[in-house]
Amino acid sequence: MSKRTHRKSNKEGKFKKFKNVVLKMNENEKQKSDAKKKEKQNKPKGYRTRKAGVIAFWVMLVLMFLTVVVNSGGGKKQTEAVVPNEPTASKAVSMEAIEFSKDFLSHYFTWNPEQLDKNERDTQLGYFVTKDLADQIGNVAGKMWQSTLKRDAVLLKEAEGIGDNKSILTFQVGITYDKTLAAIEKEKSALGEDGEDTHSVENLSQDSMDVVVNEQGIVKRVTKKKYVAVHLYYDADQKRYMIYQVPSFTYYEETPNTSGPDMDTEKLRTVVGNQINGVKDFLNTFFEAYANDSREKLSYLFEDEHRQSGLNKTMQFDSIKNVTVFEGKNEKEKVVSATVIFAEPDTGIEYSSYYQIVLAERQDRFVVKHLNSKKYIDELLRATEQSSDETGGDKSKKDKQGEKEQESQSGKR
Repeated sequence: MSKRTHRKSNKEGKFKKFKNVVLKMNENEKQKSDAKKKEKQNKPKGYRTRKAGVIAFWVMLVLMFLTVVVNSGGGKKQTEAVVPNEPTASKAVSMEAIEFSKDFLSHYFTWNPEQLDKNERDTQLGYFVTKDLADQIGNVAGKMWQSTLKRDAVLLKEAEGIGDNKSILTFQVGITYDKTLAAIEKEKSALGEDGEDTHSVENLSQDSMDVVVNEQGIVKRVTKKKYVAVHLYYDADQKRYMIYQVPSFTYYEETPNTSGPDMDTEKLRTVVGNQINGVKDFLNTFFEAYANDSREKLSYLFEDEHRQSGLNKTMQFDSIKNVTVFEGKNEKEKVVSATVIFAEPDTGIEYSSYYQIVLAERQDRFVVKHLNSKKYIDELLRATEQSSDETGGDKSKKDKQGEKEQESQSGKR
């Protein structure tokens, strides 16, 4: 057989195999189709209706689920839309707002009528207010006095958020007024005529804090204490502050404080007896070293590494007063509250300092474990409250048990 004949027979064989595979696939598909037709013919009456009902049920269930998800998601979006506004609302009473207002007031109450440049003043104030408001508040009336307000003479008294990123900030200001040279000369001439001074110390108002007079008794400088309310707005879009109204003078009632917060040590158990004398002796030794000794020497008495530098001879220890000793976390620890008197080395002026000291017994001596440690006091208070709750619970159980025993005994009688 030639090569050509052999190749031809191979091709015919492959074709027959492929044809058989295709015919078999068609036959399988036909069998499946016939089976489906028979299945449809054999299905009971109403089958399609029930199947459609099941599909409708699941479709409704899915739609209800999606509705709930969308509604809950919508609520979440609303919440998220409100959350970013919370920080911007507090911006109107933030530290940045207060510092911005202090800067504004220092420029607003500073001017010199003899060297006033209206355009320059409007430009300075225009950084804090709108242009129309700058034109209004930039005007300076009168030529007898120049005004100065230093920034450190501005003290916040009250901050009130009024919503919509707005606030009213009330400040105490110490404005210094200096009489111009022309005004002083004019007043000297008036003194020569009738001998009276309309701006004498006796005629000054009650808000005058500091007064300077010249040799003729003429008031040439006076510092006034005023209260000013600033209306501030924070623009969240431009991310900047703005004074949106003319500042208004107000009054802030200065009354002494009649009460204060409870001291942390009020809930601690006090210690009495001879232990107090040993604590006082140690505190005298410690604060003497705390005022004068080096870090190396203090490390022998002081376990708190952050405070081992002491006062570095900037103050002199004098004495200790009002010592109260409390129980610590365990029998080896004590909490002490005390007033320590220090003197300024060069002037001898004495100052009182309040300290909370945590003492720990180490073998035969005390060491200072903490000085003014709020963390230790908080932990001690929590432990004390927990202990008292457990004791109270046990006591109530015992009381109830006693009542039951009394009832049972009375019933037997």
